Amino acid sequence: MLFFCLCLLTAPPCPVYANNAAGGASAYQERVAAEKHTRSRFRRLEWASLVLILAAGGAAIFWTVRRK
Repeated sequence: MLFFCLCLLTAPPCPVYANNAAGGASAYQERVAAEKHTRSRFRRLEWASLVLILAAGGAAIFWTVRRK
């Protein structure tokens, strides 16, 4: 086990290659489209979390008021 861990620590790093290494206008447009898609996804997640927080808060208040 110790030998395996030492082999992992001393192994040379794997090379990493970019998918869009050529660059150019098409790569820029692809990055812009990907960033726009990511922003819209996070915006939807923010709205969904806000709705969840408001629903949970409303349910907690309703439960507290009904309990009395």
